[in-house]
This record gives sequence, structure tokens and C-alpha cells, in this order.
Amino acid sequence: MKEFFAMRRGEAAALLFLVAFSTFSFLPVWRDIEIGGIAVFGWLMIALMLISPVLTLFVFFRGQRME
Repeated sequence: MKEFFAMRRGEAAALLFLVAFSTFSFLPVWRDIEIGGIAVFGWLMIALMLISPVLTLFVFFRGQRME
């Protein structure tokens, strides 16, 4: 059985990075530590919400240009 679509190397790396960063962000240890009155968990969620679309768009547009 074939894949639904072929995933490029950059897309796979971006997906792996985002899954690893998400896993790291949701560790329970980050809920108790605070920076600037906000839990580190909150800062990591903000970073994830900013990094995820920017990284994805960068990878997709870079792949489109190479074709």
C-alpha cells in the first residue's frame, strides 16, 4: 500500500521538530516555574503558536520554489 502523498525531507523535519517541541512544552514541570508572572508553560505555548505557522509556511514556500 502506498502513502497518501510523498513527504519531502524538509516537511518531515519540520513535523518532527514541532512534535518534539510540543512534547517538551507539555511536560508537567513547566507549569510551576514562572517568568514575568506567567508560567513557563504559557511562554512555551506562545512560542509554539508563533513558531508552528511560520516554520510551516517557510518549509512549504521553500519547497514550492525548488520545483
